[in-house]
Formats: sequence, C-alpha cells, structure tokens
Amino acid sequence: MARRLTIITLLMTVFAISVAAAVETDARRHQKKPQYGTAIACNISKVCKTAL
Repeated sequence: MARRLTIITLLMTVFAISVAAAVETDARRHQKKPQYGTAIACNISKVCKTAL
C-alpha cells in the first residue's frame, strides 16, 4: 500500500512539474508575441488617437 502511494505521489509530482513548465513556456511565448491591437485600431482615426 505504501509503495503504491509513493508511486502515485511521484507521478503527481512529475505531472505538476510538467504543467508548470508548460505554463511558463506559454507565458514567455505570450510576452514575445507582438501586440496587433494598436495597428488594427489605427485604421479608424478616432480610435487611433485613444489607442496611442
């Protein structure tokens, strides 16, 4: 019984670490992505002044 709990705990730890790594990678990728909202907003002159 204790051996099963140890194996389950280790598997949960590996899963948690992999999820944390995926979230961090996604956050870094999101920071590098250029912001296109201002360029789209500048197609309308009134919105461009407020966007900038």
